[in-house]
Amino acid sequence: MSIKLKLTTIRGLILLTGGLIGWGLVQLLDGFLRITLDGRHDPYLSMGFGLGAGFGLVAKLMLPLTTGHRAPFLMKQGLAGLLLGGVLGLLAFALSQALLGFDLPVATSRIASFVLLGTSVGVLIRGLDWNSSKLPLSYPLLGTFGGLLGGVVFESLLLIQADESIPVVGTLAVGFALFICLVPWHVTRARSALRVLNGVQSGEVFLLDQKSAVLGYGETNDFVLRDHREVSIRHAQFLNVPDKCEVRNLSEGGPIQVNFRPVQNQPVKAGDIISIGSAQLQLIRT
Repeated sequence: MSIKLKLTTIRGLILLTGGLIGWGLVQLLDGFLRITLDGRHDPYLSMGFGLGAGFGLVAKLMLPLTTGHRAPFLMKQGLAGLLLGGVLGLLAFALSQALLGFDLPVATSRIASFVLLGTSVGVLIRGLDWNSSKLPLSYPLLGTFGGLLGGVVFESLLLIQADESIPVVGTLAVGFALFICLVPWHVTRARSALRVLNGVQSGEVFLLDQKSAVLGYGETNDFVLRDHREVSIRHAQFLNVPDKCEVRNLSEGGPIQVNFRPVQNQPVKAGDIISIGSAQLQLIRT
């Protein structure tokens, strides 16, 4: 399986899982509120919070799960996504409810809620994405289109057959729509990647799908190198532009070698071996 296909599959499954988690949270929250508030609550807002929390959870984990980050960092990111996503989902569905005051059809209001939810998912994946491409807001914009597509499919399913299975199927459709709009575009446009050649991460591949990517053992890096000697918190930066890739040493005294020759700033090409401390990586074309 090619690198791009593998990453596309993994990230797609993660987003679909967000739909299942979100619908499970909707059911739990709705049941809890029915008991505690004796049914005096808006189930639509419960749906917004639950779906937002589910998709927010996987949005914050989608990239770190494939970039070498450790379990404690993943847990923090997941919790942040759960809470932020829930709040953003609640706001998205509440705002769409407010549109009903302008005599808009209920279907239009529901589609608007999924559009806002998709935008929120895009923001949670990689912020405003200033570092990723010529289109700084690419993740939020693509998330918006995914939410629109998912909302249209959700409403279409309700029109075809309104039974108990439709909401969960519709939620999975929203997850699939977000996957279609968010994942393939970013994965397929990447021209190169880094393959780890030694250590506990041997065989792992870091896709260079940003203009700039930072490596080191610190958890805030784009890629994390674990259990390697002489690797600094922020050790190396890869500047990635069409037909050119350059590595820069960000550390104070930490070694970087290209093909076993010490460097500070050095253009690299496919096949080159980059040593960052004791870690060895190879630049490959994708």
